Amino acid sequence: METVRATAFEVVDEEGRVRARLGTAPDGALSLDLADEQGLVRATLTVEPNGSSALKLADGAGTFRVAVGSWLDGSSGLDVFDEARNHRVSVGHAPGRPAGAMVWDAAGHLRAALAQGPEPEREASVEFWDRDGSYRAGLGVWPDGATGIELLDGDGTLRTRVGQRAEGPATLELYGDDGAYKAAMGEYPDGAGRLNLWDADGRPISGRVA
Repeated sequence: METVRATAFEVVDEEGRVRARLGTAPDGALSLDLADEQGLVRATLTVEPNGSSALKLADGAGTFRVAVGSWLDGSSGLDVFDEARNHRVSVGHAPGRPAGAMVWDAAGHLRAALAQGPEPEREASVEFWDRDGSYRAGLGVWPDGATGIELLDGDGTLRTRVGQRAEGPATLELYGDDGAYKAAMGEYPDGAGRLNLWDADGRPISGRVA
């Protein structure tokens, strides 16, 4: 059996239009391009000289909308873009970093993130930002079993926190626009409940155990 060797191969349709091309670049990268009947490249598979690889998919206008990659450092990911080439969704993982997904709006602002790990410092969380880029809400689970929800105002000041410790007790905390305690209600390990209130100067004005 004979071996055919070349730096590039092209496949054409009945009209002579190039529909596929396999070839190497000057830097040593190897790519396979697949085109539609109009000659627009709709998919590209590339292996870089360092061993990293990527697959890109384009829409009917030739704009790349999806990219999947695996890189030499052990990271991998999936990225989705809109018709204006704005980054909208990213799913990925890298050694020593959280695995998760992120969502951006059309203006390029990060709006939501879902992440897990790396343990033991981090378990799982969901976080949200507003259209101005301010972090506004988060829900998390910690490796010790504790859970919590936090809500922030438009200035980034923590205003509400609800949580449950690993050993069982739950608490609700309310803060003023200056970040100071205003009210707290919680359950103690012995089953007793407590309500605390603070005035505008930060002085406790009431406390009750039931």
